[in-house]
Amino acid sequence: MERNIVVTETNGRFIEDIPVEIVERKGIGHPDSLCDGIAERISVEYTRWCEANLGLPLHHNFDKVQLVAGDVQVGFGYGELLRPIRIQIAGRGTPEYKGRKIPVDALAIQAAKTHVRETMRYLDPEKHMVVDCYAGRGSGELMHTVEEVRANDTSFGCAHWPRSNVETAVFESAQYLNYELINQFPIGEDVKVMGMRRGDDILLTCAVPFIGPQVKDLTEYLEAKRSVQESVQAFAQKLTQRRRMKVDVNMADNDETGEAYLTLTGTSAEMGDDGSVGRGNRVTGLITPFRSASLEAAAGKNPISHVGKIYNVLSLLAAQEIVAKVPSAKEASVYILSQIGHPLDQPLICTASITSSNGTVSEADRKKVTEILNERLVNVHQVRELIANRQVMLY
Repeated sequence: MERNIVVTETNGRFIEDIPVEIVERKGIGHPDSLCDGIAERISVEYTRWCEANLGLPLHHNFDKVQLVAGDVQVGFGYGELLRPIRIQIAGRGTPEYKGRKIPVDALAIQAAKTHVRETMRYLDPEKHMVVDCYAGRGSGELMHTVEEVRANDTSFGCAHWPRSNVETAVFESAQYLNYELINQFPIGEDVKVMGMRRGDDILLTCAVPFIGPQVKDLTEYLEAKRSVQESVQAFAQKLTQRRRMKVDVNMADNDETGEAYLTLTGTSAEMGDDGSVGRGNRVTGLITPFRSASLEAAAGKNPISHVGKIYNVLSLLAAQEIVAKVPSAKEASVYILSQIGHPLDQPLICTASITSSNGTVSEADRKKVTEILNERLVNVHQVRELIANRQVMLY
């Protein structure tokens, strides 16, 4: 089958050669990331229930989750919840199939709490949160797109690979804080790492919430913050040996007045910071204003026919494969555009922009890239399986 695949050579300067680059990652406990994670867990659990009880997945889009911040009183050595965080689940599902009711609300609320329990160390979904579900019935016009596996929207997905030097430093440092340093220091999951590269100088500005009840006074806080800063500095420097690295932590602090970033639950969602699906990281795991990106919120969309999810993930997988299998491809950006109602393996256009280490993209390379893209589209169902099994990153 002939597919609309176009392979081009990248125009413009290589990302590592431009004078300034800005990159951001919101950690797993950021209010926006929590909404992404909750939305996706609802999609996964709803699909699992439908397959187990009905024998097939059903149409849904649970990509509308809102977090309304709570209120706490917190300081050195203490913390008290004044008003709980509220999670409001919206979106659309299929509440009934061939006469059988589907417990959408119960599934959604339980999935939200499960995600929080598995993600957050100090945030208790039963104690600190109120979760409500307002999901409605999906559009009948879109039901057939799941049954017949056709694009449910005219939209596009895109991604690039590999990560640039500062992108790697930002992503890995956020993960280091979320999964390593949290075991060594009294910190929470709502970290944020903002990276700025100017020439060969990189500055990482990190927001790191400390757990107030576990820090007895300002002296202890400052010592712990210094240790966190030194740990991230040493970790990040190893990722970029040829560039100068500087790490700042909690720059809003004021040592003279005793202002410090303290939380009860490890997330700013406890007081004053709301969240929504799609406002955070893209499927690359980052927010990259110097790159092409889709504004589609991948988390929570159905993994069967929603191109806003599938094509973003497929673009990333294809870009990774191109760089791995085409030796001269220094970098690849992939873009896939759907047309509503068309089969997922037949997009309106699929194009890859290649930066070659040889200065030009040869015909042999173009052919190899085309083959990779074609094979990825033929096996687009594999993306759905990876998403269903939670084997790909969406935020």
